[in-house]
This record gives sequence, C-alpha cells and structure tokens, in this order.
Amino acid sequence: MDFKRIELIFLTAFAALDIFLVISFFQNNSDVHSTSQGASHNATILKEMRDDSISFSKPSNKKGQGYYISTQTSGNKRLKEKMESLTAQSAKMVNGEIISTFNTPLTLNTKSPDKTLNQIVNDSNQIVNGKHYQYDAKTSTGSQIIYTQMVSGQRIFSRSGQIRFKINSGGQVVGYTQGYLTDANPLREKQDTISQERAIIWLYQYNEVPNESVIKWARLGYTRLLSIQKGSVYVPTWYIAVHGKSSATLQYYRINAFTGVIMKYNTQVQSSSSSSSSSSTAESSSEDDSSLLNQAVSSSKRAVESSTQASVQATTRRAYSSSSTSSSSTNAVSTSSSESTSSQVSSSSSASSEVH
Repeated sequence: MDFKRIELIFLTAFAALDIFLVISFFQNNSDVHSTSQGASHNATILKEMRDDSISFSKPSNKKGQGYYISTQTSGNKRLKEKMESLTAQSAKMVNGEIISTFNTPLTLNTKSPDKTLNQIVNDSNQIVNGKHYQYDAKTSTGSQIIYTQMVSGQRIFSRSGQIRFKINSGGQVVGYTQGYLTDANPLREKQDTISQERAIIWLYQYNEVPNESVIKWARLGYTRLLSIQKGSVYVPTWYIAVHGKSSATLQYYRINAFTGVIMKYNTQVQSSSSSSSSSSTAESSSEDDSSLLNQAVSSSKRAVESSTQASVQATTRRAYSSSSTSSSSTNAVSTSSSESTSSQVSSSSSASSEVH
C-alpha cells in the first residue's frame, strides 16, 4: 500500500477542513458585527427621539412576515346578493360598500361595546360575512365602533375591509358602513417585513413625529397599495398612532412594511391613477395575479423614490430648526446619521421592491 499517498490525502483533507472552518468563523463574526452595528445605530436614534421629548414604549426589533394580497371587485355582486337578505334594517350598495340603517337603534354597552355588537356581527341575517371581522378597540371612538376584516391573520387598515358602526348622541348604534375584501389571495410566497422598531425610527426620520408627542402604538396589518378596475393590491403595513402635544386627537400614519416608505393618502391616489391609466393594458392580460403584482412593485418603486427625497429634505430641515447651539450640534449629527440611513433606506427598499 502507498502509505505516503494516503498520508498526503489526509493532510489535504484536514487542510481544506481547517480553511473552511476559518472562513466560517470570520463570516459569522462579520454578521454579528453588522447586526451589532445596526442595533447600536437604532439605539442612538431612539435616544435622540427621547431627547426630543417623544414618549413611546420599547418597540420590538423582531421582523414580521406578510404577503402582497390581491382582491377582485367581481365579488361585489355576491356581496350585494347577500345584502338583500339582511333583516331589521335598510341597506344599499354604494361604490362597493354596504350602507345600512337599523330599523330600531341598538342600545350599546358603552364600557364594552363589543359585548353588544359581537352578537350582531356574528349573525348572518344582520351582517354579511361578519365572522371574518374582529372588534378593534384601538381605532374605535365615541362616535363610531370599528370592526376590521382579518386576512392572512392580520387586520385590514383600510375602509374597504372594515365595518364602521355609527353612534348617535344618545349612545345608540343607528347603522353602519361595511367594506369587504372578496377573493383575497396572497401573491407569491410570504416575505419578511421590517420590525416595529425600524418602522417607528423611519417615521421619525420622515419628520412626521413632532417633539413632545406620544407614540401610542404601532401595529402590523394590511393597507391598500393600489386599485385598478378589476381589483386591488394590499401590502403589509405598520399602522402607527401618534398623539401630538397640540392635538386633541390621534394622528395615524402608515409605513410600508416591505419597503419602509411612508404611505400618504396622495401617494395612494397617485398609485391608483397610475394604475388606472394602464388599466387597458392590464385588461388585455386578464388582470391576472402576475399583472397585479407587477403594478404593485412598480408603485412601490415610485413611492420609494418620492419618500426618500422627502426624508432627506425633512432631516435637513430638522438640522436647522433648533435655536440653541448645543441643540444645533446634536441635530447636525442626527442629520448626517439620518441622511446616511435614508440612503440605506433607498437602496434596501429598492432591493426589497425588486424582490417582492
């Protein structure tokens, strides 16, 4: 037997194994260092927020998951058919929503309104597909009680997926407006979303959180991204409530949980109008899931570019808003950090849009 040859083979194998282990060690250290840097950067911005007298509970840094969700307006016909069999109320369909008035106002348990309304919502003779909704105490007010439709385990934060019960001055439920997403189906596989912490930080860097305000909560759900003639696309969204010092009511903000872009109303209108202008193209391809997804990604890319520019402008304004020298120097550091982050937002959001 050629022992020298066998010895050489073993030495080569062990050398290769050692090289592999060394490379793995340095890669793991690099990943840990990168994660540590990101956590440190986030902690710095959160401290800056507290220095600006912004109050909030410690946000989670865990990523969530979600889909692009497609819906079809063709389901409105089935919704209308079910509406016509409802009892003890006068209901009509307007622009895809059910608007109804109860024949006799319902006396409400003001401390626990869901105890009264759950019975109504779960009764198929009074509410269409009511079992698909859940009471939402956080967004309900003294004048309306809101139930949100659940899709893929998450709430819908758009009127098109909510029941809004109207309350009169006597505390009675007089009627409701209902939007329902029909044929709601995921597009592609489930994907990671940004964390609650990252969403709150980006909202601050977009200059949407004033000093001395309180971030009441931030929840993950779905918001309509765009609408076309035969359907809509919904995207995972961080829905954030902020109570400003000079405001008597909560202000609600939405952050696209895939791209990190702030979703303002005018952005959604532009997305809708853009998709409407290309509706003839979509119709020619039967408006299938692939075309809906392509339009959603295109809309996200446009929003990323617009919001990134707005973020840079906002952080720049914040740098010059302070009157004291010490505050100015702090803001200058914050600005350079924010602009760097905004650049990262642009690249990472664009990459995310391309992937999703």
